Amino acid sequence: MARNIIVALDVGTSTVQTVVAERRKGEDGLQILGIGNIPSAGLRRGVIVDLEDATSAIKQSVEEARRAAAVPVRSVWLAVGGSHVSVSSSRGVVAVSRADGEISPEDVRRAIAAAETFIPKNPNREILHMIPRDFRVDHEAGIKDPVGMHGVRLEADVLVIECSSSFLKNLLKCVEGAGLQVEDYIFSPLATAEAVLDKRQKELGVMLLDIGGGTASFMVFEEGAPVHAGVVPIGGNLITNDVAIGFRTRVDVAERVKISCGSCLPHEAPKRDTIHLAEFLEGEGASSAREETCSRRELAEIIEARLRDIFELLQKELKKIDRVELLPAGVVIVGGSSLLPGLVEMAKRELKLPVELGRPHEFLEQLNEDMAPSLASVLGTLKWAGQRSFVAGYGWVGRTSPRLGSKAWAKWLKSLLP
Repeated sequence: MARNIIVALDVGTSTVQTVVAERRKGEDGLQILGIGNIPSAGLRRGVIVDLEDATSAIKQSVEEARRAAAVPVRSVWLAVGGSHVSVSSSRGVVAVSRADGEISPEDVRRAIAAAETFIPKNPNREILHMIPRDFRVDHEAGIKDPVGMHGVRLEADVLVIECSSSFLKNLLKCVEGAGLQVEDYIFSPLATAEAVLDKRQKELGVMLLDIGGGTASFMVFEEGAPVHAGVVPIGGNLITNDVAIGFRTRVDVAERVKISCGSCLPHEAPKRDTIHLAEFLEGEGASSAREETCSRRELAEIIEARLRDIFELLQKELKKIDRVELLPAGVVIVGGSSLLPGLVEMAKRELKLPVELGRPHEFLEQLNEDMAPSLASVLGTLKWAGQRSFVAGYGWVGRTSPRLGSKAWAKWLKSLLP
């Protein structure tokens, strides 16, 4: 009997991550078989700038995971993120088709499709997802699942996630150049939410924040549905660049200094505490930099300044939806930069909300806990793929709707709604 193998791929600015997993008969979750985590190449702030380098990095990551899993890898589920992603809203209105006024899954499908007709046509943009946030039946608003209700008029409020067509084509070209097929793609914060947020957090109101190498992406949930999302063009690599400029050293050295000695809380670093750069250099460079030192407090001030820029931009995004200081479940932070000491305390201070580090709980027993936050996006993609592929034989279409019969459509719709 064929094994049910699922492969997730996340092509980020700093790393290319691949996870191979298997859904075993009689088991609820996914069993991780292999992980590939390779330094990224050919990308800048989430945008592909060199097709050949990006393709090579994807090949290496997938091959590392394939060797560890000892299974063939022919296709992947792909996480999509970056500064080229944009988010908007649309509404679609249809008349209920049945004579008795009962709303069917087909009516919901038509309402969501109608919302797409109101989106301005732009050949340079590609729709990744159209996610129903809630519905209105006649004059009743705030309905999460209208199937089976009675009415004359059905209106769908839809969150539309788009990205640059050229970026998506380039990304797919790189994946295919690595000898792989793309099963489907998903906006990475939406995938990450699958792995680290629970139903109660989404009901109360929560922001998922993924601070990656090139960008920081976020998604806000309330009453179980996504209400806003976006990408901030600042990430961990910009912090590293600032450290390199401030300490007049190489970027690779600045990265090691940031990881080993960095903090987000300057007031906790003693004024006279210094860092010897020679400890982070090798060979001749170490001997020439023997006397070079930098202040640990100054390092923390550089990190804090750049992170404050991220939080200021996030406050503006929350202001757009009138949710400043109004998310009871607070902020859940993931991504490689989430491990910086003092980040939670700083985020609480800047956003004035509860803050915690996110953990992909379903996979913690199979992973090193320190490694888990940086893998949250690819693990979320894996979980998303596992849920979709579990509806066997229907062929999920990520951007608008699945090609499903009425029963499968209802199952898909319920998977999006609380």
